[in-house]
Amino acid sequence: MSLQLRLIGTVTALLMLALAAGAVLLSVHAKSVIDLEVKTAFDGARRSVRDTLQSDVEHTVTLRQVVASFEGQRHVRAALVNEAGKTIVQSRTGRMDEPAPAWFRDMMAPNLLSARIPIALPSYPCVVVLSSDPGNEIAEVWGQVRDAFAIMALFCLATLAVMSLAITTALRFFGRFQGGLSSIADGSYDARLPASGPPEFAGLAKGFNHMADQLSALSKSNRQLYAQLQNVQEEERAGIARDLHDEVGAYLFAIQVDAKAVGKVGTPDAIRLSQAIRDSVAHIQNQVKNILRQLKPVSQLEFGLESAVGDLVAFWARRHPDITFAQRIEVLPLADRRYEEAAYRIVQEALNNAIRHGVPKNIIIEVHADGQNLAIGVEDDGGGIKLGPDAKGGRGHAGLAGMRERIEALGGRFVVHPSNGGVRVDAILPLAEQRVVA
Repeated sequence: MSLQLRLIGTVTALLMLALAAGAVLLSVHAKSVIDLEVKTAFDGARRSVRDTLQSDVEHTVTLRQVVASFEGQRHVRAALVNEAGKTIVQSRTGRMDEPAPAWFRDMMAPNLLSARIPIALPSYPCVVVLSSDPGNEIAEVWGQVRDAFAIMALFCLATLAVMSLAITTALRFFGRFQGGLSSIADGSYDARLPASGPPEFAGLAKGFNHMADQLSALSKSNRQLYAQLQNVQEEERAGIARDLHDEVGAYLFAIQVDAKAVGKVGTPDAIRLSQAIRDSVAHIQNQVKNILRQLKPVSQLEFGLESAVGDLVAFWARRHPDITFAQRIEVLPLADRRYEEAAYRIVQEALNNAIRHGVPKNIIIEVHADGQNLAIGVEDDGGGIKLGPDAKGGRGHAGLAGMRERIEALGGRFVVHPSNGGVRVDAILPLAEQRVVA
């Protein structure tokens, strides 16, 4: 159950309890009022009759007048009864405008009061009988209780409506707050909350916005630092490539010359040893060339990203002829070489992960630009590295982290997800500010 429903349900339960308690109190008070009114009226009527009858009564006419004086009374009825038990005359209570419901009458009905006042007429002994009738009082109290309960019910409904609105408003703010936190967690530091409303919410919004500003500044600084790091790495790779080419390449050439000279000795052992050395040197030279391509793709990018990726695929195809590589590259040279280098490095690292951490049979490489974005995708079917919450930060995951940082440094998006029994790497680089050159 959502927090909103829990809060509204709790408030509703409390209001229902308050309403029930109010109804009980109203009932107790109403019953006490009815008891008091009826008893007071009855006691007053009995005293009045006794005071009237203290004088000598010589005939029944006076008694009829006494009974008639109770006509229309709300709480007491009077009757004149002869010695045979026959009612000579009886008063009627006042008419009720709106009788109370039967259940309310049964609940509020007090104990009936009755009094018999004997009259000793010389020739006509009789009795004046007084009895209580709470019907009118119950009807009157019913109207008051009903109105009071209706007012309490309306008050509870109004309170529930106001509380529901307040809870909905508060939770709406927290919904926006949660959405902002989700955006921050996804790396979007442009999320902001309006600093309006109650002071508590405004304070939270200001704190969130300040946090987002700081994270945005840190993210921008990190991207700049990572870009500088990439430049340093490229320069370091270029330096290593120059050293390999200038130092190792020169010594390998010298070894080839010496091996050729050894072969001129003419003996079978010298010729065999010379050829073995020259074959080894040729193999090492090929390896050095491949390493140079890995370390310094800039020279390869001079002929386009498609050519550089083709050389990279050829490198792995020679070592793993059982893997089928498919290339779909449709992109013109870009004004900013960093984007082509980033695309090359993403393909390079993705191929390394696919081959070293899985057993793929097919690898698909896709690179294309639509004028707005440069999209890079590498997909394999070899199982690949383990994804999900149980994955550890091993070598493969360090490579993924490096790819993500490289893409995010250029303001792009990076996603790794399972696909076709393997792993697919997708990277999107925005080209809104890039100009594609012909």
